Amino acid sequence: MNNIVLTVDGQIAIDADINLPLIIKLLRGASVAALIQRVPKSTPISTDQARELLARVDEKSAHFLKQLAANGGEMTWGEMRKLFGIGDVQETSAFTNRYGKGITRALRHLLGDKSARLVWWDDFEWVWDDLDKVDGYKVYMDGPALRALQEATAN
Repeated sequence: MNNIVLTVDGQIAIDADINLPLIIKLLRGASVAALIQRVPKSTPISTDQARELLARVDEKSAHFLKQLAANGGEMTWGEMRKLFGIGDVQETSAFTNRYGKGITRALRHLLGDKSARLVWWDDFEWVWDDLDKVDGYKVYMDGPALRALQEATAN
């Protein structure tokens, strides 16, 4: 056993004995990418906050969030374009500058958190060299926020 002490702002936050050889063994079997992907990127919200958020956003955005929750936290750009009536495959700003901004603004106001986010995407996935693939790129919602929206929209 090894002792580990973590201090934050000069105060002891963690003082524990750990089995370092076991931790190293377990981490060797896991990829860093897989570990990072397990950390939710959507800001956590409660079921009541999810209901309030759905009431605060416009009808198309509420439908989008409900669909995103129903789809397990994933939706393709092609599905989004259809839902929001966006014709041009390259016109992502038609979502981000209107609906995405509205969802984010409502979430941040609801939580009082200027950095909160609900919907996210992987910038490395969205490659613009082949426009035939763009409609298959996805946006995501995960973690407690996804579960809260799923509960808020369950019948």
